[in-house]
Amino acid sequence: MDRKSEPSAHVSVHPITDRDLPEVARLLGEHFPPDTPTDQWADAWLATVNRPGSTAPNHGFLLRADGRVVGAYPAIYSTRVINGRLERFCNLAVWFTAPEYRSSSIRMVRAVLGQHDLTFTDLSPIDVVQKLNLRLGFVYLDTATVAVPHLPWIGQTRARVTDDPAVIEATLPEPVRTYYADHAECRWARHVLLVRGDQSCYVVWRRYRIKRLPLFASVQYISNPAVFRESFGALARYLLLHHGTVATIVEDRLTSGGIRPSLRMPRSRQRMFRSSTVGPEHIDYLYSEITSAP
Repeated sequence: MDRKSEPSAHVSVHPITDRDLPEVARLLGEHFPPDTPTDQWADAWLATVNRPGSTAPNHGFLLRADGRVVGAYPAIYSTRVINGRLERFCNLAVWFTAPEYRSSSIRMVRAVLGQHDLTFTDLSPIDVVQKLNLRLGFVYLDTATVAVPHLPWIGQTRARVTDDPAVIEATLPEPVRTYYADHAECRWARHVLLVRGDQSCYVVWRRYRIKRLPLFASVQYISNPAVFRESFGALARYLLLHHGTVATIVEDRLTSGGIRPSLRMPRSRQRMFRSSTVGPEHIDYLYSEITSAP
């Protein structure tokens, strides 16, 4: 956009607070119609990302022009345990600025990335954002994906499968129990526990449509890849018989190894991250708009 065409209004960057969320919802709702009505968006966002005990410093950053919200870059913060140490994450959600103010849009990016000691994830960047992210030190995640058919007669195992919330909560060790509690009420997420001997695996999945048919299970998180691989036959039977899904869609990176038989899928949307302390094997889709947000 030509800078000369930008309005002469005073433009400033601010953290998004709880009070700002209704205005942010109105702005985004005009351009990204949500499944959640705009007048309920703020409450839904708070319910899914501002969990009890959260230490999130903000909800991202916004632009104001003469007091009016003209841009927003929402973010979801979380603290995870990686290799025995606490790591702070910031997932970048949708980035939007009104066309006449886009010459100031980069100021929101600088503000959010200027926060220190964070691992940043951007899990659905469009092409132009990918190019910017690369200049800002982001790298791509390997999103190689397979579809594993739900063949209940293959891979018979003694693994137990349950979606009972009480059993899941009682079985999971920390910090995975906290991850479950934080996502238990998320509208999109579905939860299942695999138990094999004295080992367990918490799996988060959601329905996935191919050619408008919601017959697939897309896996977003796997707490114990070894148990997942060894117990997939039992999971496949559960997903087929209880949810009518015919195959599981899962990234190789999440399973830490292949599952057979499987069909190689086209690469999913590009996903990116930036970190000085965390490797790609520790990036999943919890605490992100993919799993958590309305």
